[in-house]
Amino acid sequence: MAREEIIGDCRLILGDCLEILPTLSKIDAVLADGPYGMDYKSNHNSGRSGEGALLARKDGDFAPIEGDDQPFDPLPWLRFPEVILWGANHFCGSLPSGNAWLVWDKLAGKTPLPSGSDIEMAWTNWKGPSRIFQHLWRGIMRAGEENIVHAAKAHPNQKPAALMRWCVEQIEGETILDPFMGSGTTGVACVDLGRKFIGIEIEPKYFDIACRRIEEAYKQPRLFAEPMPRATQEVLL
Repeated sequence: MAREEIIGDCRLILGDCLEILPTLSKIDAVLADGPYGMDYKSNHNSGRSGEGALLARKDGDFAPIEGDDQPFDPLPWLRFPEVILWGANHFCGSLPSGNAWLVWDKLAGKTPLPSGSDIEMAWTNWKGPSRIFQHLWRGIMRAGEENIVHAAKAHPNQKPAALMRWCVEQIEGETILDPFMGSGTTGVACVDLGRKFIGIEIEPKYFDIACRRIEEAYKQPRLFAEPMPRATQEVLL
């Protein structure tokens, strides 16, 4: 049975997003970082070798991501007015072509490391130029709040809060849905910017972390920034 928490303007639901989706109404935008179908393993002691070792993460020992061992189907999330899907380069064959992409430059001009991607990409359903966001996330020197303790990541695929705020700023709609909420970074960004948020997470551990992070975000000064028009973004791909 789904569990629901209401924290300020955030509605948080524990359960399967595909089962919960038909019960939702008034969704202006979807901002998601769902399972890519890559079957990543977070335990660096997993004993993998050869090609499979490329899928072994070394930033903690997290539980497997629900659904990441199956191909990701983006179709249920494409019907909303505004859509941003991170990791879409892994399943872009199922997406309409010719739309703008968002690119996160994880190096921000620093020297590349031997392994891992220098960027991450998100598909959007709007037309126009693609955009780049530079935010250092590789190695021991990180930008933003996540550089305090590397092992403090709450989720294996956790995105920087600054990145998700940048995404929210480009969304014009008021109510934003993250159907793969994880540790709640999208919700924190919505709190910071005064947006309404609906988050769904299937793993109870991550759901509880998201609730705590969003509660904490409401204790901080809120930015209440107006949405940034897409046309005024300065960095083009």
